[in-house]
Amino acid sequence: MRVALATLVAGIATCVFVGSGLAHDATQARTSTWCAGSQSWTSVRRHLGDPVRVKARIASVAYARSSSGRPTFLNLGHAYPSSGRVTVVIWGEDRGNFPRAPERMFRRGMTICVQGIATQYRGVPQIEVALWDPKGRLLSF
Repeated sequence: MRVALATLVAGIATCVFVGSGLAHDATQARTSTWCAGSQSWTSVRRHLGDPVRVKARIASVAYARSSSGRPTFLNLGHAYPSSGRVTVVIWGEDRGNFPRAPERMFRRGMTICVQGIATQYRGVPQIEVALWDPKGRLLSF
């Protein structure tokens, strides 16, 4: 599934940190422009298999270091274990693509924009991201 997803999205999936109170005005303006036209996290479930762009606050962050694939989960809307959440997944093999550990970069209460193909795992919508670029975006490849 991961290979097929990567082929479909090739450079489409992106996640941008929007607000911590520490960001510069230029960064805020750039991410606000990038987030223009984003949809609510509540609409992701209706767009499974489609590209989506979502702006939402992080409800919880977890690094599952002992789980298969060592994923980091950014839960949007509601915290785990609520089935009403949307989960952004960063796989362990992609952790080295970030300037810091994702669970330290992204915190509960931050607002992010994420763009990618909406999929579903065990009834919960999710978007996989894999790469941090110098402009402050997470990219799927």
